[in-house]
Amino acid sequence: MYERVYGTDWQTISDEEAIRRMYALGVSSALGHPNRGEFERIRRQAGTAYGRSVLQLAFEEGKQRVARNESEYDSKQDVWEALVDEETTPATTGRADVTMQKPTDKQGIPDAVGRASALDNRRDDFARIRLPEFLRRG
Repeated sequence: MYERVYGTDWQTISDEEAIRRMYALGVSSALGHPNRGEFERIRRQAGTAYGRSVLQLAFEEGKQRVARNESEYDSKQDVWEALVDEETTPATTGRADVTMQKPTDKQGIPDAVGRASALDNRRDDFARIRLPEFLRRG
């Protein structure tokens, strides 16, 4: 399943693509098609412990989605198609920008493992040490 849609001949991938692939690996693993080699290879792409934990979360989310939704479908292939959208899966050629999409019934990257807006760069250097707006009193 996973190999047919994503392939395993990549050299480097973006962070977003790594999350997308880990989610798909979680789905594939829960459906009885684990790929431990690809799991470890993608995990090594993360440069920090935080990055590895986000990848692990994406993998676990894929497995949990299968557990929650498997009974709704007739076959494993139907579950795969419902949870991993093959039509919006980008072909990976090196390090490419991947457009993040809001997850729908056909899943991309779950909101739970997406990049937090608090981590985005701010306008000036002092903005990093200021209290975030959502913590300020009105």
